[in-house]
Amino acid sequence: MKEKAFGVVYALLTLFILGACSTEDVVTNNSDPKVSVSTTVKPLTKKEFSEVGTSGLTSSSKKDFHTVHMILTLRGTDYLSNIQVKLPNYKEAFNNIKDDQQIRYWFGSGADKEQENKNIYTREFVLYTKGLTDKQIKEILSAAKVKTSWVVKDTQAKDQSEFAAGKNIKFEAK
Repeated sequence: MKEKAFGVVYALLTLFILGACSTEDVVTNNSDPKVSVSTTVKPLTKKEFSEVGTSGLTSSSKKDFHTVHMILTLRGTDYLSNIQVKLPNYKEAFNNIKDDQQIRYWFGSGADKEQENKNIYTREFVLYTKGLTDKQIKEILSAAKVKTSWVVKDTQAKDQSEFAAGKNIKFEAK
């Protein structure tokens, strides 16, 4: 009789442990992609500056311009579908600085790339930074928000996230 009671307790304990390890936790762990953002601000090279049109500016030089390169990576996307990423409108942010009548966003480009289990979004643009400090540039980049949304493939649950775009900003000198 003791052996049967011990066997029943053992079986219940095993079921309890297996129940705690349900597949719901696995789906939840895979439903949120890991997000990383890296932003680098650096002066233009001579070659890059030679390709910048400076009409309308008086006595501009290479030191008056910087390139901003942002990389946003979503990892763990194999379990997701309908991934939407809305990146900040940097042109609007830099061209509408309070008490600044200067056009700051000169030109830019971007690319979106899907790879195995990750999506990579890059943006690169040239800024006219004469009269701006690194602190002001960082404040504008940090204030911007990235909005993401997706659907979990297994459960069809919709989810979304919003985070600061300027989390990791580095300034490089040449």
